Amino acid sequence: MNAYRSTSDLPLHRRAKAAVGNLLRCLRPDLAKRVDARPFDPGWTSSAKLIRNAHLLNAVDRKDHETLRRYFTHYWSSGTSTEFYEGFAHRFEDLFLRHHAVIADRIAESLPLLGNGPIRLVEVGSGDGKVLEWLSEKLPGIATLHGVDLNAREIRRRRERHQDSSRLFFHEGDLLGWLRANPAPRTVLVTNGGVFEYLLEDELRNLFSELRLLCAPCLVAITESIATDHDLETEEHSLPYGHEFAFSHNYPALLRSSGFELTWERNRPTQPGEENYPVRWFQLVAHS
Repeated sequence: MNAYRSTSDLPLHRRAKAAVGNLLRCLRPDLAKRVDARPFDPGWTSSAKLIRNAHLLNAVDRKDHETLRRYFTHYWSSGTSTEFYEGFAHRFEDLFLRHHAVIADRIAESLPLLGNGPIRLVEVGSGDGKVLEWLSEKLPGIATLHGVDLNAREIRRRRERHQDSSRLFFHEGDLLGWLRANPAPRTVLVTNGGVFEYLLEDELRNLFSELRLLCAPCLVAITESIATDHDLETEEHSLPYGHEFAFSHNYPALLRSSGFELTWERNRPTQPGEENYPVRWFQLVAHS
């Protein structure tokens, strides 16, 4: 999937749907306003979904990344996102274990950089908790492992499942707020499967900077998708891409500008027949 530098880069069928949606916006301004306020409420009609698509494409055209970010937040904090966890439960086996589990070994190799003392691992966007559970077994030297997610329903499920655990903990909310309330050195921050792509570039830069201030020495270990044509050598800034209009970030540039040093990186294009083809998966470990 390529980045969208203008609406002319969008697929024709998305532009056609946006044209219909914009017509409906004019005919139904009341509905357009309600959709904009709560874009992913369950039960929207097909007309409302066309209007939502138009809102999204208009934001891409205006380079209004704040509106895109607001829509992402509503999706992941609403009950609608539960369909993602239920419909893509296979991703742990088919995507993470098959293609991306190597990052656990790279984390283990970098742990000595954190010095002596208890180490905690924090996964942002922990979802169904499968990756965090697996990491708890793969990295027995980690003292505690924390999952942070916006989806209250998933957090309740994970807490019930691990209520007797002395290592696994789950927290509802945004990552930066949680880190500010719970600063600690020797923190390993982990993402998997595309989490930071829903944050603005400035938010991500601020997150890395605050992580370094609140939790140093620390590691960042991410597995994120990026646009196939995003040139990380020449295009420093983030670009919308893909079906969701999420953000393809230049992670090496963002981390280096926030004072981190990369210890490992891997750029893996997906293959025909693989889920999410065509896209690139970018993995890295960085320390501060």
